[in-house]
Amino acid sequence: MMQEKKLRKPRWPVAFAASAALALGVGVYGWATQSGYFAFLPDQAHPTVNAVTVPGGKPPAPGSGFYFVDVKLLQANLIEKYWAEYLVHGASLVPDKEVLAPGQSETQRVHEDFQAMATSQETAQAVAERAAGLKVQLVPLGAQIAYLYPNMPAQKAGVEVGDIITAINGRKVANATQMTSAMSGIAPGQSVRLALRRGKTVTVTTVRDPKDHSRALVGVGIADAVHIGRIPVHVHFSTAGIGGPSAGLAFSLDIYDSLTGRKLLHGNKVAVTGELALNGSVIPIGGVKQKTIGAIEAGAQTFIVPKGGGNYRDAKAAADGKIKIVGVTSFSQALAAVHHLHPR
Repeated sequence: MMQEKKLRKPRWPVAFAASAALALGVGVYGWATQSGYFAFLPDQAHPTVNAVTVPGGKPPAPGSGFYFVDVKLLQANLIEKYWAEYLVHGASLVPDKEVLAPGQSETQRVHEDFQAMATSQETAQAVAERAAGLKVQLVPLGAQIAYLYPNMPAQKAGVEVGDIITAINGRKVANATQMTSAMSGIAPGQSVRLALRRGKTVTVTTVRDPKDHSRALVGVGIADAVHIGRIPVHVHFSTAGIGGPSAGLAFSLDIYDSLTGRKLLHGNKVAVTGELALNGSVIPIGGVKQKTIGAIEAGAQTFIVPKGGGNYRDAKAAADGKIKIVGVTSFSQALAAVHHLHPR
């Protein structure tokens, strides 16, 4: 007589549960673990007329307009890094240290980006209205610290980003050019007294410039600090959730065009990027590859970008012949470029 064997119940439910638990654990770990990278993601260019309202102005002709370009910036966890790297067309991964300043948190970066957007709006109004012949009151305040080089004398002495230098060794400083001039007479190793607008004076011992041994450095990047006292036409901006200064040139061109009767575009769609300084110069920006893709997706025929900082080169490469790229160094150059576009 044969002994009857008992049939085993299938184990697939256990295996499935184990696999699901493993997948869940990997997913939780990947979502909770930062990758050490920021993902730069393309975003379709936005019609500037939707963000800028000029009292008494009129919209551009149908089918034309200026467009400003944003980049979606994401501090990526491991899953988001994989998604951006393999599944998003035109995305780029940049190490955290190239996006965040030393000691800066992501929350601080976002806050500073929103502040930069507000500053860019004020600057755009001032530049556009002055170009249109309106009287804008500007009051020079000094040389503002835009960047501190790590482990350099100024940082060690307690100087902070945003500080405004009003005097060097008792010599008044009204702008960045005057600060550069005042520093030209300082020898490497010599100490200088920097008077700051916040009411503090710091003493900084200079170091030698490795590229020019006769030049003294304190380790700062500077820009003009100017108070805009009066703007004749108060423009309203609608840019909730968008930060950074790179829309300044686009805003200024749109404001100027609106104030002067919409005579610039000649039926063209023109995407624009670039930080704008109060003197009208155009400053290079980041994320040019993604912004070029955003300009193409919006259907723009021309994309105006800063000429310097590799922006023009990178935009040309990303465009791949799909959009005309124009590089500029100033607001007046951008005006001329738009004015000379072929009518459509």
